[in-house]
Formats: sequence, structure tokens, C-alpha cells
Amino acid sequence: MIKFLAALLGVVNKLLGAWSEHRWKQQGRQEAIKDANDDINEQIALGEAATVVPDAIRTERLRNRFDRSRSDQ
Repeated sequence: MIKFLAALLGVVNKLLGAWSEHRWKQQGRQEAIKDANDDINEQIALGEAATVVPDAIRTERLRNRFDRSRSDQ
């Protein structure tokens, strides 16, 4: 009877350990996803800020490229 109880407690201990480990892994995945989303949002904000600033040289270069592509047709 004592061997049975010891084996049962061993199984319960392994199950609780596996459940706890799974929970930690899931939490780690969620944190990694959140960090990745934060990095992406930061890059989007930087890109939007870069497009808001007027750049006369860039605008002229794009205008010339557009004009050249229109004249080739």
C-alpha cells in the first residue's frame, strides 16, 4: 500500500511539474510575441516619422524618376 501511494504521489508530482513547465513556456512565448510586436510598432513609428519630414532632394529625385519612367513609354 505504501509503494502504491509513493508511486501515485510521484505521478502527481510529475504531472504538476509538467503543467508548471508548460505554463512557464507559454508565458515566455507570450512575452516574446509582445516584444516582437513592440519592435514592429517602433519601426512603424520611425517610418511614419520619416515620411512626415519634408525632404526636397528626395522629392526631386522621385519626381525625376517618375518623369523618366513616363517618357520611356
